[in-house]
Amino acid sequence: MAEQVPLSGIRSVVFDKDGTLIDVHRTWGPAMAGALLDLVDDPTRRSEAAAAIGVDLDTHELSVDAPIIAASNDQLVAILAPVLDVDPERFLPIFEERLFAHADGTVTPLSGVSDALDALASMGCWIGLATNDAEMSARQQLTGLGWLHRFESVIGYDSGFGAKPGSGMLLESAERAGVKPQELAFVGDTDTDLRTAAAAGCPSVLVHAPVGSIQPTVHLASLAELPALLA
Repeated sequence: MAEQVPLSGIRSVVFDKDGTLIDVHRTWGPAMAGALLDLVDDPTRRSEAAAAIGVDLDTHELSVDAPIIAASNDQLVAILAPVLDVDPERFLPIFEERLFAHADGTVTPLSGVSDALDALASMGCWIGLATNDAEMSARQQLTGLGWLHRFESVIGYDSGFGAKPGSGMLLESAERAGVKPQELAFVGDTDTDLRTAAAAGCPSVLVHAPVGSIQPTVHLASLAELPALLA
């Protein structure tokens, strides 16, 4: 774990969603399996599609390198399109409608998130979300979990600022918060999140995952440590 140095001068915090705030496996594994069952009648083609995106149709488990863990929905559809022999632009809204419908019922929070959000809000911290999920889906999930009121901004891959690891989501978040990028900490759980922070010039906080190929500014075992670190 990286040396725990205070993040000085931080005025806003932006979170990744999947794997940082919600359990990506318990949320998206069954949701993805359900969407494929709804949309693909042929069992062989359905199994091939599931294998391509890393989900087990029987157990609903995601593989370690499953694309859904970090990819945006349009990127997932680009993987599925040749397997299912569909036009990606036409299939995307159909796919998302089924995926989001299932995710509304499977979204599972990670422990300690509510307390961390409440603590940051009580400190007067501006809180945002930057996710490779769609903005509508993210808002629905935050609403279902009772968290939406804590977020000043919710940005998805389809909000007009590009997808991660591009810098657009975080630069727009900084603009909305009225801060400089270096005054905004991005909290995530993957190398994709760390690359996003680096591209935008923001300090990064890695949680719920070991350090990979990119060194974060700060590495925390739990979100519960974040408020004290910022205080």
